[in-house]
Amino acid sequence: MGNPVVPVRRPLLRRWRERLVEGVGVRFDADTRCIVHRPARLHVRELSVERVTRVEAGNRDIAYDRVFLFFHAEGEETLVVSELDKGFDAFVRDLRDVFPGIEAWQRAVPSVAFQLTAVDLWTRAAPGEPAG
Repeated sequence: MGNPVVPVRRPLLRRWRERLVEGVGVRFDADTRCIVHRPARLHVRELSVERVTRVEAGNRDIAYDRVFLFFHAEGEETLVVSELDKGFDAFVRDLRDVFPGIEAWQRAVPSVAFQLTAVDLWTRAAPGEPAG
């Protein structure tokens, strides 16, 4: 049994600056290997990519189709990122090596209007199985 990876805590001053100065959005912090999502001015959610067990793309019909990425982690609330979040395109580019297949998130948009769709983009392989 291997040693679990302990996530690196991001520096306190950087976290404060993000909460008080930077705008709402999403990004991948390569130094600490964390997804940093800011859905509101003073709300920041961080999730270590090592804790992610599955990445799913899905849509919700509101007035228009909007695609969301769902990052599932064992024992934690699912992190939901919208394609309309600031920095989404760069975020997906940065994570394509970490979660191969994430760049195919557009497949969650159905060809039929008002149809809900969910697509698994990446799943962590069980020990001894190939990644996929």
